[in-house]
Amino acid sequence: MRPMRIFVNDDRHVMAKHSAVYPTQEELEAVQNMVSHTERALKAVSDWIDEQEKVGGEQPETESMETAADEENKEGG
Repeated sequence: MRPMRIFVNDDRHVMAKHSAVYPTQEELEAVQNMVSHTERALKAVSDWIDEQEKVGGEQPETESMETAADEENKEGG
């Protein structure tokens, strides 16, 4: 079994490394803020897609994309 002193040194080493790599409170808050904004944006996009599918009826997505592309080609000349 290892002497207690080695465990204490290991603990100090781990705590020193942890302090060096752990983000500051400001960095943590910034990341949480970014995640929150991203989640809200993804939710808005998801809701918009759901609404588009309801408005568009039961037309499959690939057909509606092809139709939109065809219409753009006709308008473009």
